Amino acid sequence: MKNKSIRFQMTFWYAVALIGVAAFLFMAVYWAGSAVLRKTVRDYLISTVETNVDQIQYAASGQAEREGAEANSMSGEILLEYGSGRLRIDDDFMNVVNDVQTALYTSDGTMIYGENPVAKETEAVPFTVSRTWNVRIGKIRYDGYDRKLNLRTPDGSPLWIRGIVAETENVQQMREISGLMLLVLPVLVLLALIAGYFLTGKMLAPIREIEQTAGRISEGSDLGERIDLGPGTDELHRLADVFNSMFDRLSEAFAAEQRFTSDASHELRTPLSVILAQCEVILEEEHTSEEYMQAIRTIRRQGARMNGLINDMLDYTRMEQRAEQYEMTQLDLSGLTAETAESLALLQINGITLEMEIEPGIMINGNRFLLLRLLQNLISNAYRYGKKDGVIEVRLARDHVQNTDVAVLSVKDDGIGIAEEEQSRIFDRFYRSDASRSVQGTGLGLSMVQKIADLHGAEITLESAPGEGSCFSVRFHSSTQDTRDSSHERNA
Repeated sequence: MKNKSIRFQMTFWYAVALIGVAAFLFMAVYWAGSAVLRKTVRDYLISTVETNVDQIQYAASGQAEREGAEANSMSGEILLEYGSGRLRIDDDFMNVVNDVQTALYTSDGTMIYGENPVAKETEAVPFTVSRTWNVRIGKIRYDGYDRKLNLRTPDGSPLWIRGIVAETENVQQMREISGLMLLVLPVLVLLALIAGYFLTGKMLAPIREIEQTAGRISEGSDLGERIDLGPGTDELHRLADVFNSMFDRLSEAFAAEQRFTSDASHELRTPLSVILAQCEVILEEEHTSEEYMQAIRTIRRQGARMNGLINDMLDYTRMEQRAEQYEMTQLDLSGLTAETAESLALLQINGITLEMEIEPGIMINGNRFLLLRLLQNLISNAYRYGKKDGVIEVRLARDHVQNTDVAVLSVKDDGIGIAEEEQSRIFDRFYRSDASRSVQGTGLGLSMVQKIADLHGAEITLESAPGEGSCFSVRFHSSTQDTRDSSHERNA
């Protein structure tokens, strides 16, 4: 069944359910019909017996003689000798009506008048007052009803009317109904299955469209093709939207990987070309010791650049693929920021001064190694693009205006700045603005900062303008724990 199509499986289970419902409907109709017919037959039985009660009268001997003369001149009446009198039975007494057979009995079980096809078989059945009973004779079930007559006979013994009806008519009617249902229900089930099969195909048409489009995207080189089901808000249209969104992200990721491969190749090609060129130069002819030393220093410098680039790429890939290996613990962001800034301030690159304004006691849940890398990249980036004899400002404080549980780290320089149209791409891997092409760097520093911020659930923003410098701000969710220490508050 698992190897069958969804359309086949849906139609199969729909057929199973429909057949089950049809079978249940058949049994319910059969049971309800049998109950209704049985009740109808019993109602006929009781009604017939009760009607016949009024058709029997008893007359004593003297009265019987006078009424006998009158009866001779009247038709439609039957006179039966009973004891010292007579029983007068009206011609409206119905021996058989609606298959109900009626007979008149004495209290000892002797039939006086009427019909009873199973008189011998039911003679042992005692008379009961106005209550139906049943007995099975052979394969046929009979229903009976007894009614006591209120007649004043000489001996005072009561007379009874017993009605008998066989259920053969009931069975025959149910057979006719069952036969009709067995003829109609399969036809209805078949028509429903045919309709269900075509409706299922129509409902699954969007899924086939999704499958075909996904197959074309997988087999072809055009990642821009998307699933088009037309307007709609049902589950399949929402599924198509999810697939289209997934394809968009895959396309972006594929394009990013292509850019990464191209940029990495380009970044590695330059120092590698320099190394090979230097090797060719020094191997072509004899050179002075100073020329050899100069070539070796160039090779070492380019090798160090390649090594730094490769290390950065490995670190970035590790963060992307194994983010869970970085353990998050409670740490003092104020102390870490102060220590890092103090260490980098000793570099004194291009006469740039580093100033700090750090609020003490800010705790966050993070990884010390990653946060140290974030701080080093931001401050090193500020040194790299800051102007000579300029100023770098490193600030860390709680956001007292909006939310006391947010810590804001900012690194600001007064260097070359970044054009507005380039700011949206500044965190892309290997991207370097036109103004920064002359500055040495791998192009992965800010990408790593963005990735580290994402791993900590932080938000990073940039404010910059050409010639006015740049300010990178990172908003962390800080801990409520306060470990204020006045020694952390420094200004340089």
